[in-house]
Amino acid sequence: MNPLVSIVIPSYNRGYCLEACLRSALQQSYKNIEIIVVDDASRDDTKSRVMAMADPRLHYVAHKHNRGGGAARNTGIHHASGEYIAFLDSDDRWAPDKLEKQMTGLLAQGDGVGFSYTWLLCVDADDQELMRVSQEFDGDCRRQILVSNFVGTFSNVLIRRDLLVQVGWLDEEMKSCQDWDMFIRLLAVTQVHCLREYVVYYRQSNNDEVRISLNPHSVVQGHRRILNKFSSEYRSLSRKLRREALLVYFNAFVGVGAFSEAAKVSGSLIYERAGPLALLSLARGLVRAGNTAIRRKWTTWNWLNTHGRGVVR
Repeated sequence: MNPLVSIVIPSYNRGYCLEACLRSALQQSYKNIEIIVVDDASRDDTKSRVMAMADPRLHYVAHKHNRGGGAARNTGIHHASGEYIAFLDSDDRWAPDKLEKQMTGLLAQGDGVGFSYTWLLCVDADDQELMRVSQEFDGDCRRQILVSNFVGTFSNVLIRRDLLVQVGWLDEEMKSCQDWDMFIRLLAVTQVHCLREYVVYYRQSNNDEVRISLNPHSVVQGHRRILNKFSSEYRSLSRKLRREALLVYFNAFVGVGAFSEAAKVSGSLIYERAGPLALLSLARGLVRAGNTAIRRKWTTWNWLNTHGRGVVR
């Protein structure tokens, strides 16, 4: 049992870190792989860096126009020949035995399990450890994935390709939460395997201009789209799980200063009979969201005036 694994790597203006990412994929102890780099119309040296590696397992595909991460991953899936798909973001890296251990664990589960994820080691731009993410969910996780994205990110998942085809690939209209949306749909049709090892190095940087999680408008659009898409599924949850899920959305909106969205979710939490301590936490969260929104407007006002664009009213 040695099925081909297609590794899909979308990239946009990340030539500066792409080589380390590619080497971590090429040096996997699991050898039956192909690597598909999808260049989403980068303006840097992404193409030359890929071509310089000259490995027959490495394939380069380019978009003529920038279409976003969802479209880039869908292009990679379209070009993939493997029975299994593994995603790897261009600023992340794998441990050398990541795929081998994940494939071994996944294949041992049988046909009913077509989705695997690993634990994450979050690092900064200098590869210094920031935190560890180690959720432990196995089997039927349809309800838990609605509550929160316990899987984490694209870089730590391995998926049977026929399941991706079955659920309709990635939603290209999502501005954020593309991974969570896909995981929700996948775990509705298959069970999950967790590799309890830190074999993925997930880079977090506040200076990455193309990171979606740093864009408040994208964060709000993605979370709101998931709430709308899976509204019936959320209604089917127990009241306790609905409260847990709504708190995840509330904290996401607070984190980016989306006061109005946070206020809407707080209203839903009150309707779901949130307790006194939760109500106090909601009030504090709304204050933080308001302060963040004010700071962002002030920063924008200051930047526009500094660059001669006139006063923001």
